[in-house]
Amino acid sequence: MLPLNIVVIGGGAAGFFGAIACAKLNPHAQVTLIEASRQPLAKVLISGGGRCNVTHACFEPERLVQNYP
Repeated sequence: MLPLNIVVIGGGAAGFFGAIACAKLNPHAQVTLIEASRQPLAKVLISGGGRCNVTHACFEPERLVQNYP
């Protein structure tokens, strides 16, 4: 069986959570996230006045992705 390599371009919310979903659905796949800026999710971090408007008390990506498609 050939190895599965998945590359996600863009470390915004969609790319970040898409990469997590790919890794969960394909545990043996190599998932690589490519982001041009220094930090993924940079725009999400500044949204909501620096508090992020996605959630208020969930800081673990694995837990957060369970609540969003």
